[in-house]
Amino acid sequence: MSGVDTMIPADGVCDIDETADGTGGTNGTNDASMDGITVTRSDEVRPTPGPTPPPPDVETLARATLTFCLDGADALMYALIKGAGAPSVALDLILASRTGSPQANASDNRLDQLFALGLARWGRRVSARGMDAFHRALAGWRARLEALPSSDWRTLTEWFTMDGRQWIIAPHTPYWPMQLQDLSTRRDWAAPLCLWGIGDATALTSCEQPLAVVGSRGVTDYGREVAREVAFRAASDGHLIVSGGAMGADAAAHWGALSASGVGDPKRTGRTVAVFAGGLNHIGPLSNMRLFDTITQRGGALVSELCPGTIPEGRRFLLRNRIIAALGAQVVVAQARLRSGALNTAGWGCDLNRLVIAVPGPITTPHNAGCNQLIADAKAILLTSAEEITDLVHPPHPPHVAAADTHDED
Repeated sequence: MSGVDTMIPADGVCDIDETADGTGGTNGTNDASMDGITVTRSDEVRPTPGPTPPPPDVETLARATLTFCLDGADALMYALIKGAGAPSVALDLILASRTGSPQANASDNRLDQLFALGLARWGRRVSARGMDAFHRALAGWRARLEALPSSDWRTLTEWFTMDGRQWIIAPHTPYWPMQLQDLSTRRDWAAPLCLWGIGDATALTSCEQPLAVVGSRGVTDYGREVAREVAFRAASDGHLIVSGGAMGADAAAHWGALSASGVGDPKRTGRTVAVFAGGLNHIGPLSNMRLFDTITQRGGALVSELCPGTIPEGRRFLLRNRIIAALGAQVVVAQARLRSGALNTAGWGCDLNRLVIAVPGPITTPHNAGCNQLIADAKAILLTSAEEITDLVHPPHPPHVAAADTHDED
């Protein structure tokens, strides 16, 4: 276990469709107009919003603070929390182990014990190499904590939520999509400690088996239309559509889901969730801002496992892809080149035992080579038509609404 590097599947090395700053390399025409979707304004019918998550409780805030310590998904931190039993216990021990603290030695020893216990609970033995990796990571976490605006992490609710403009949910809250825990079934992976969000948090649990739709940023009209139509049909049956908010296939999928609510009963059509590779104050591309606004207006959500202010660097898109794959029961790859980032999402889907579905295309067009290869390698089933998606997802249903979170605020 070596932190971020262990989180990328061996077969998932590929070029990233987005640029490092998440802008997609252009601020051109909005994908909405390219997909022919008409979005009405303030007089549109919208789904009734679900209950808003309350301010984060102590354990959620501890998870947010521990996430601030990390540079991405970290199996070492996950093991420590698993041993400690509560994120707040792990965080307080890390703080108490800093140089100059009177409890430093005792806290260091206790951290070692809890890390070893967490590994045992995760089905793995502790080794000298593993303990050395933990000590190196621990030194980095301590240094990172020094950058917090206050040493009292329990007072940082407003700071972590951008003065309440973002919400934070954790695995013990009713808004948490439990399928994300599948990311912890392997000992070198780690599920997100928490999620930041904007919009309706109930969207994440509105469908028991969401559909993920991904593809290259530089799709052709064929790929764009397939992504849109597949998402439209699934959302029309109440299913949640998950994608990455990027240009091209992602945007087409989101707009397809949104268009379903403009045709059918918005209380019975599925929502859409966009998963980002950086803090939610760095969402992009800029050309998709209208899309992001419409997602939140139509009962969907924008989410990230990373703290506000985190820059969406290229490697973080690969980590983001694992969340898209984990959220979905099926992963549709609408169109992808041989080195498209969408193939990384498909790789995560295979590793998580999701049903991966690829859209075939002419062999003379490089835009289709990635999907054709998935099918040839038997890593994905072939989608014969957009209509077939109805047979590959679970039965139609109205979106579920999570019960209100009634935990006491600490």
